[in-house]
Amino acid sequence: MDSEPDQEKPSKLPEHLIEKAIRISCYQFVLGSIAGSLAGGMFVTGFALKLDAGNAQIGLMTTIPMFCVVLQLLSSALVERGVSRRLLTTCLAVVWSLVWLLVAAIPCALSKASSNTRITVLIALITLIAAASHLSSNARSSWLADLIPSRRLGEFFGKSMLFSSLVGTFFGVAGGSFLDHAKRGNISGFTWIFIAGATIGLINALLNLPQADVPLSKHEHSNNILKMVREAFKNKALMLVTAFAVVYSLQAIASPFISVYILRDLRVPFVGLGAINAVYAVTVLLSSTFWGRMVDTYGCRPVLVACMMAMVPIPVGWIWITDALSAYCLLAPMNIVAGFAAAGISVALSKLLFDATQEAGKSVQLAVYSIVVYLLTAPLPAIGGHLPDWFRAIGIHADLRCTFYTVPFFTFAAAMIARRIREPDSRATSEFVRDLPKHLSVPGIKGRTK
Repeated sequence: MDSEPDQEKPSKLPEHLIEKAIRISCYQFVLGSIAGSLAGGMFVTGFALKLDAGNAQIGLMTTIPMFCVVLQLLSSALVERGVSRRLLTTCLAVVWSLVWLLVAAIPCALSKASSNTRITVLIALITLIAAASHLSSNARSSWLADLIPSRRLGEFFGKSMLFSSLVGTFFGVAGGSFLDHAKRGNISGFTWIFIAGATIGLINALLNLPQADVPLSKHEHSNNILKMVREAFKNKALMLVTAFAVVYSLQAIASPFISVYILRDLRVPFVGLGAINAVYAVTVLLSSTFWGRMVDTYGCRPVLVACMMAMVPIPVGWIWITDALSAYCLLAPMNIVAGFAAAGISVALSKLLFDATQEAGKSVQLAVYSIVVYLLTAPLPAIGGHLPDWFRAIGIHADLRCTFYTVPFFTFAAAMIARRIREPDSRATSEFVRDLPKHLSVPGIKGRTK
């Protein structure tokens, strides 16, 4: 990559505290996956549908909270001024959990309110949850970068995805089975799902406390956040990674509506959707540590390019998914390929982002990255919610799948941007693709030593 990012520096922590942070952080990834599976995802979509939300309202429920990303700059300003990252992360994670309890109370507290009122309250609470999440994630990312040395990040992200995917998959299927057993007409089932997710979120928040609260590397412009923001935009390596993430994230035009199409239009039960998602998650589970080794062996750039190109043709399969049976038959193989490639993208992008940010002022740079990515992609879900109606207005028969067919164009464009990322120690993409079958057939490949 370009010369702007700092080179690997000696860790600020003794080895036993690093090992403790890695172990507890892996537990947090697992608990976070459980909480996210129960409080969010397909369950919040199903909850909104139960409250009679339409496509446009579901699009807004995804779009509006995304604008809360601007609060990451507030979080980074607090961090740069000396507020404890451990305290900030913990308090905001507790707020996240408590607001989910308010979401769980909507059916009871607003039982006599109109559907529009309940949807409006739901969107407001989801926005508040997003605000707490963005404020917390910036402090946590900056803190994590000081807890775990760069040389350990590939291994860490791989292992974290391994365990979190396994447990998150189980709870997703179990939650879906619970809802189907409680009958699809019983909205109280969602209440118990959200209460469980909020409780696990509280436990996850408290696990921040045993980890070392590493002192922040002070930036010479810590009292001038705007100047630090300008420096972030001058970081060419960070801006290229940001450009990749923006284009890759444009597939948000479709992502909120996959569950809507499967649950509402195809009438697949929650446990069925959970099983379909489990195929994806298990594939991520089985391949995450593999991708950690590949990133350490070949570098992030070739992994990103190869995985993005593998993702390009997948959405075409939606053409033939018109009923529940075809969903089960076709989404399983589609999710295997998507899960394998997405795991590689996630591990590589996570490490690449940490490597592209400078140690001093890292929290501001991470905030700039998130703000640019989220703000440029925030309108996409709202657009996706209106897209079928726009097509029908001009005489073209379309359903929600028309949003899915836009994804390959964004994926291909992101792959082209990934090719331009500079990473001095990475190998050629062609070499990685040529060697990939060998690595898939030979377990235990050792990563390179940098």
